[in-house]
Amino acid sequence: MKKYFDTFLLFGSLGLLVIWIDQFIYKGVDMKDCYFFLMFAIAGFMTYLFRRGQKKIEADKKEEETPKKSMEARLKANYGKKKKKN
Repeated sequence: MKKYFDTFLLFGSLGLLVIWIDQFIYKGVDMKDCYFFLMFAIAGFMTYLFRRGQKKIEADKKEEETPKKSMEARLKANYGKKKKKN
């Protein structure tokens, strides 16, 4: 569900940027009348980038924790049981 929200946020921001370009550059509307399109587009992009960065940080934390557990499990499996000598 979060992935869909991020996708809508990204493409919604892109849509607002396209609307601003259309209004300001091609139709010649004053900047004060279409400024909010630009600001919402920038805010949406920044929010998207922030959320993407938070996901990467969480993924890195999970990767750091995972090898410790697997290393402990391997050590316990290899050296936990004493071998019998014949």
